[in-house]
Amino acid sequence: MMKAKSISIFLSAMFIALTASADEGMWLVNGIDRQLYGRMRREGLRLRPEALYGGEASIADAVVAVDGGMGTGSMVSADGLMITNHHVAYGDICALGDDKHDYLEDGFWASSRAGELPVKGKSVWFLRGVVDVTDEIAAERERMRQNGKTGVMGNRRLFAMIEKRYSEQSGYEASCVSMWNGLAYYVYLYDVYRDVRLVAAPPVRIGAFGGNADNWNWPQHKGDFAIYRVYCSRDGRPAEYSADNVPLHPRRWLEISDRGVREGDFTMVVGYPGRTHRYMSSFAVGEKQNVRNPVIVEARHARMEIIDGAMRADSAVRRAYSDRYFNLSNYADYAQWENNCFRRFGVAGIRAGEETRMHEWICSDSVRRAKYGDLLELLGKAYAIRAEAVRERSWFQEAWISPSEALLVANRVSSMLARLRRENVSVLDPSCPEVRKLAFNRSKLGDNYDRGTDRRLFVKLVGMFTENVPRRMWGEYLNAEYDRFGGDAEAMAAAAFDASFCSDAGRYADYFSQRRTVDETAADPMVSLAASVSVMRFVQGVRAAGRAEGLDADSLERVYARLLHDFRQAEGVCQYPDANSTMRLSYGHVRALEPRDGVSCNWFSTAAGILEKASDDYDYRVDDTLRAIIADEGDGMVVNFITDNDITGGNSGSPVLDGRGRIVGLAFDGNRESMAGDVWFNGDHARTVCVDIRYVMTLIERYAPSDYLYRELSGR
Repeated sequence: MMKAKSISIFLSAMFIALTASADEGMWLVNGIDRQLYGRMRREGLRLRPEALYGGEASIADAVVAVDGGMGTGSMVSADGLMITNHHVAYGDICALGDDKHDYLEDGFWASSRAGELPVKGKSVWFLRGVVDVTDEIAAERERMRQNGKTGVMGNRRLFAMIEKRYSEQSGYEASCVSMWNGLAYYVYLYDVYRDVRLVAAPPVRIGAFGGNADNWNWPQHKGDFAIYRVYCSRDGRPAEYSADNVPLHPRRWLEISDRGVREGDFTMVVGYPGRTHRYMSSFAVGEKQNVRNPVIVEARHARMEIIDGAMRADSAVRRAYSDRYFNLSNYADYAQWENNCFRRFGVAGIRAGEETRMHEWICSDSVRRAKYGDLLELLGKAYAIRAEAVRERSWFQEAWISPSEALLVANRVSSMLARLRRENVSVLDPSCPEVRKLAFNRSKLGDNYDRGTDRRLFVKLVGMFTENVPRRMWGEYLNAEYDRFGGDAEAMAAAAFDASFCSDAGRYADYFSQRRTVDETAADPMVSLAASVSVMRFVQGVRAAGRAEGLDADSLERVYARLLHDFRQAEGVCQYPDANSTMRLSYGHVRALEPRDGVSCNWFSTAAGILEKASDDYDYRVDDTLRAIIADEGDGMVVNFITDNDITGGNSGSPVLDGRGRIVGLAFDGNRESMAGDVWFNGDHARTVCVDIRYVMTLIERYAPSDYLYRELSGR
């Protein structure tokens, strides 16, 4: 393995003083400096620095990115068992089921290794090293500038070149990332294993108990876990699925604690948080709050209503759309509660207050004043000018491009036709490779597609699009069809859907089994609609909004973020980069919650709450087996607990560790009072909701119909 270049000197400059909230920060696990480590020791950490990262077998070796960072998992046995959240596995659980096996409703418990289910397309990423490439990036960027190759794609080409270089040198998959808005660049090196098999998942009534109603809430009572096994070639290297592969023997696996936790206990979360924006200006916060989030909430709730009704009416639709519904509701609720937090805590005002101090700091130095003295004024103008264009783009993203599988298929057909026309191809022959690509495109209309549900989604959201987006953004065909139907957008959409070959898998396959012309294919009503509404029209609309006055909000925001970093550093505030799906560590404590005036919540929930909530409602069903377990174990059995660790999306499934590095729980959610956390961390109210690992082990031991898994996890 290549030796990673030390970055401790650079990082020590970032951690000047730990004056922020003690528990704030998603810290680079490969860059824990002496001051930060000392603080963690005082709070309860009992491990040496090399036990976290960089040692022969560190905790970082046991924590993995699931599907490149869609969630987090951790290795928990010498034979490749990996534990994560049920909701991280949700899509796999749905996809692996069929008419005979409903793993979402019934759960899945492999009785032996032979019964473990391969998951197509699954990947598990092990971090093997980090290299500081800041100087290399600067040198390559200068060479590109001299050769006139910077342009829009410059960074993408640069990163690809660096990744190729380090992948070839190291033998690992390389990912180049920017930190602190370009102040530093690192290459992360990974072993990526792609033979991953589902081992265990409780039924949804346990794994997602409380459903959407309890989401982002406290208290919760979810058994939110699932278990996979990672396989490899016989020499221990990553390999595609094969019956000859063997369970991976990881460098490190984590011990499962049976001790439980108490209020005030030190906790550490290691994982792959997705994206934060804690260097965002008050003007950007205002845009998110007032322009983007309201569109997201309105459009996604409309989609949720349609899908929920369809799922309640048909179990097959439930299997097909459960994963989609979960993702929709998760983000729609997040956007709604994020706005509630923005308003309640005055986040834009907090950031504006910081900007007042920053402006004074700028003006205290003549060089800074000359260069940045009008930055905040220009930012305010730039965001005000582009507000309407951003709103229109948001409606395009939420109501046009996303809701309908059939329209996605039509968009891909339209894009392919445009390329064929550029290449002067006029006829589509079934034997042509390009036509075969088009024919393959029908996968969107496969097992997880219900035509009736998709039709209702398409009709409803086209109506919302035309209500909220001005006609100048529609394109010629949509305008003409809208007028032809007398301004009845929903009738127009229904007719297009019914007549299109893009809305039915059988019609789609039949269509491309015959010789067709490009022109007749382009005349399909849904293909025509897709071609009429251009993404570039909306992208350029946002770009052009401030062009007349020479204002580009995105460029100014990048300048602002770097300057905010420098200002905070000057104030002695600890600096950690925004989350970007790289491995991070946060530390905190088990801590109760007072979410609102006069309301106090305990730091844990018990099985008594499961029985209190139990009903015939789909999300609150409790079966006889679980009732019997609760009766035997006692209704005081701890189910979930909360900590004040700093996490975000991507941390789902992260191990919650005690001071000695043992798993005490799995992080699976935040609380509604923490929903501004991607922009601003609220140390008083933000909580990480965790499933107690003892509850997980009880379910594995007593609920599962086999005991081989429990024996492996417990060492018995």
